[in-house]
Amino acid sequence: MDQSTRRRSSQPKRRQEASASFTSDKGEVRYPANLRWICVRCTHSCRDLPGRRRNILLAPSDIRRITGAARLTAKEFSVPSRGPVPYDRKMRKLEGRCMFLQGSRCSIYGVRPLICRFYPFFLRPARDGTFDIGFDPSCSGIGKGPRRGERFFHSLVGIANRELSSL
Repeated sequence: MDQSTRRRSSQPKRRQEASASFTSDKGEVRYPANLRWICVRCTHSCRDLPGRRRNILLAPSDIRRITGAARLTAKEFSVPSRGPVPYDRKMRKLEGRCMFLQGSRCSIYGVRPLICRFYPFFLRPARDGTFDIGFDPSCSGIGKGPRRGERFFHSLVGIANRELSSL
């Protein structure tokens, strides 16, 4: 192998050092390797921030869970949305905050939407048929807390599979 071939073939390895992967029943899932994160209870995902409007998207399973627990109709806590499938509604906000945010606590924490359980992470399909787990770098807990590895990200994919399999 000549020098130029060696340089080209080593470049993807550098990119792969920032991620790792595992195989789920949906296919290969890439996730950020060696990422440290802990929830610092900042509520940034629950409210609008200067220069950033939050939309808390809701899947049908979220609507069913919240409707049962909060004893409200879907129209009382959400509005129609043109979000990506399966998110067809979004949470109502009061003064730029999720209507269920009470001070710095979620009043429906046990039945909170999938998007809230995932934050600051998100799962998206990649062009090559795999899935990528990304994260919101503005989250205050990124870089703090324990290193999150395969087990943690595998559990996130499991939550998504359970929630979205009922659709």
